[in-house]
Amino acid sequence: MAKLNAEVDTATAAKYRVKSYPTILVLRSDGTEIDRLVGYSRAPGFIQQVDDYLAGKNTLAALEADAATKGSDPEFVAKLAEKYYGHGLREKAREQYQKLIEMDPKNVTGQVDDALYTIARMYRKDQEYANARKFAQMILDRYPESDMFRPAHLEIAGAWRRQGEWTTARKHYLGYVKNFPDDEDAPYAREQADTLAVKIAASDGKGA
Repeated sequence: MAKLNAEVDTATAAKYRVKSYPTILVLRSDGTEIDRLVGYSRAPGFIQQVDDYLAGKNTLAALEADAATKGSDPEFVAKLAEKYYGHGLREKAREQYQKLIEMDPKNVTGQVDDALYTIARMYRKDQEYANARKFAQMILDRYPESDMFRPAHLEIAGAWRRQGEWTTARKHYLGYVKNFPDDEDAPYAREQADTLAVKIAASDGKGA
């Protein structure tokens, strides 16, 4: 087993498309990837996943092989999308997430709201802020009971902020504080609104 800091060894991180931390790669002796685990896992689950990967189960290659027969199952599509996302294959992930959204408009799987949120974040990271807001807004319009409802509000505010539309962003942050005063992210939203107020004042209304 070897450990590296992906923020230091950026060449190796880029080679294996490491986008999230921690990421644990299960490799063959020649360095080719069998699969990966993204995020933290408890020991029993972690060991089981590694054993499955070594046995060729639940790997990206195995899921892709099953796509021809299971591609009409929304649960399978969600699993494949998440696998692509974990592998840093964002375009393939986005394709599968959008397929899931079309297949399950009523969110029977309970995963469509998560798919919309992930797509919004991907667009935001690509600096496509209008698209980021579009997919976050879809959560607000379609799934008001979703646990992604509040994060979607902040995603929209953040997209406006990164685009430089400070007045609009501040309005959204203040709206969050007003509508969800007891939420754990309310202090963050207030802090962002206050910071933007200073920036707006200093720039004489830039972003209005």
